[in-house]
Amino acid sequence: MVARPDTIIALRRMSDQVTEFPLPNDVTDEERASARTEIGKHTQIVGAEPRTIRFAGRWIGQTGPIWHFQYLRMYQLPKGFLVAGHDLREGMKVGFAETAEQLPRCFDHEGVQELIEDELRFRGVIGSEHASTA
Repeated sequence: MVARPDTIIALRRMSDQVTEFPLPNDVTDEERASARTEIGKHTQIVGAEPRTIRFAGRWIGQTGPIWHFQYLRMYQLPKGFLVAGHDLREGMKVGFAETAEQLPRCFDHEGVQELIEDELRFRGVIGSEHASTA
């Protein structure tokens, strides 16, 4: 019989997961710094490259373009939820909510809110308002 080291099966904790937020090709240094700072307020930044910010969390959806936004990405963090996007007029925008249901309210524009909510429902992150309660 061959001796083997003990195998430990570890469950992945949210804090062990790393995800990425993509930055556009034409991102400015100011936009890159802003995105990194705003995301860093809510979770641990684990790395950055010219077009990517890596941080603790899990990707849960994406959508766009809508209104001024080129794209939006949604993430579950170790403590809460984050939505980040590239607003073509105002640069990088980041919103935080304690629950996924609150995430759409990070933006004032009704169309943006609806698109975020639809994406979260489509991905099964939040329940359907038409789901049976029985």
